[in-house]
Amino acid sequence: MFDFLPYAEAVTLRHAPVQQVLAQVRFAQQLALGTPEGIAPVHEALVESYPRLLQEQEQVLTMTSSGVTTATRLQHRLTDLSQSWSAVIGPDHVTVETSAYTSWAALRERVEAALTAVNDSVHLRVRERIGLRYINHLAADADGTFIDRVRPELLGPASDPGWLPNLTTTLSQAIATDGPAQLLLRHGMSAEQFGSYLIDIDCVDGNAAPFSLEETLNYFDRMNDAGYRCFCWCVPETHRKQLVS
Repeated sequence: MFDFLPYAEAVTLRHAPVQQVLAQVRFAQQLALGTPEGIAPVHEALVESYPRLLQEQEQVLTMTSSGVTTATRLQHRLTDLSQSWSAVIGPDHVTVETSAYTSWAALRERVEAALTAVNDSVHLRVRERIGLRYINHLAADADGTFIDRVRPELLGPASDPGWLPNLTTTLSQAIATDGPAQLLLRHGMSAEQFGSYLIDIDCVDGNAAPFSLEETLNYFDRMNDAGYRCFCWCVPETHRKQLVS
């Protein structure tokens, strides 16, 4: 998948700049998952990892011949006490979120558990969409620059010492395709995260397929590999070595 990205040996980045990771599977609508009664057996299966059960309102946009309509529906957030790990479950999706990412193996285990609990409850038949997103914020160096921390092709004006002190935003997006899969790379500086450089890697596939837990997890493995190789392409090896130690 996305073979234009060079091979990168997987190593643990002890000081990884990742702030949030989201793994999501969308499927044909299961109305029971939007009810307290329907979510109860799912929460019971996952309660050791997510002791809290919170209700949320999800906004749903629908395109019609007369325009866009907006509706709200119930979804449930299963979360740990620190809210660093969550499984958000709605009538048509399972999303595992974390702000405490340590390894793909740990996240994969959580994704498998959440999908298993939902599938045991409602028997999923069709996977409508799958996505894996890594949101990274690289801190500037001691001089306030990113020249040795971000690939030169991405920096643009942020690589110019004359521009840098006055820059507030340089956000850009690149989209690559590989069959039905898309790789979205959003990068740059923003006023909301002053002093850091965003590297937001989002791998998605909206091609409908029969739901298979094993196939879905294998696809997530491939997406994770592509996302890691994209990160390594964005961040020079010299700085990645600093993130390891």
